[in-house]
Amino acid sequence: MSIIKEEERITSRGRPRIYSEAFIVSLFLYQTLNNLSYREVLEECRRVYGKSPGLYTYYYRVRMLSKETLKKLLKEICRIILSRDRIIKFVISDGTGFGFNELFPLKFLRGMEIRKVKSHVVLVTSSGRRVVVAVETGSSYASEVKLLIKALDQIDWLELEGQSLIADKCYDSIGLIPLRKVSKVLWEKWGHNRYLIESLFGTIKQKIGSHFRVKIEDIAQKRALAAFVLYNMYLLITILLILLLLQRANFRVRHFDLKYSNTGIRISP
Repeated sequence: MSIIKEEERITSRGRPRIYSEAFIVSLFLYQTLNNLSYREVLEECRRVYGKSPGLYTYYYRVRMLSKETLKKLLKEICRIILSRDRIIKFVISDGTGFGFNELFPLKFLRGMEIRKVKSHVVLVTSSGRRVVVAVETGSSYASEVKLLIKALDQIDWLELEGQSLIADKCYDSIGLIPLRKVSKVLWEKWGHNRYLIESLFGTIKQKIGSHFRVKIEDIAQKRALAAFVLYNMYLLITILLILLLLQRANFRVRHFDLKYSNTGIRISP
């Protein structure tokens, strides 16, 4: 994880760090993936790695972990995914929530969302792929409009001029007019693709869950960011495995062709 660089220590007080920032982020992603407690993820680390940070050390490093580090990791993984395919069909924006600080997730809140974290996602579909390009988190009553503005600021590196934005009507207040307001014809053409982001939320929550076993809102927001980082990592690994299998299949066909060429049998790759 060379994307994650060690931050310079402001003070020389205290013991030097034994575990790198990339190692802590890896543990945190694994903890989020399996929805483990701090003790459980450290026990798993000792079982696999042979050693682990202390409980207080790991908790402190997670508290000090910057959300910008996770956003940067999400961005760089997205860059790799889109490096081969720059064709962007449209952009979809929507928000979802993750609960925290409850022993049992609440089924209904009677209009109150005090213990829920919102995350706003801008999703790009490129040649049939669903790629998360930006995530912005906020508290339960955070404005979704402001979250979207912050998320859009993160994707200035993408060439999105003239692209279609599919979103809810609430974004009309800032000029980010959804297609249903601009043209009913265009909404009927593109609006049905909104299921792509809803199904994405469902896929993530089905695997990770919609409730985080943490008490502090800031850590819950980091867990929400980590959930979408994990999705992009899954997408990247899937693409790499497919390319590897195709490469191996092509090699086997060519090898078979060369092996039997002297017999007069010709098998085109």
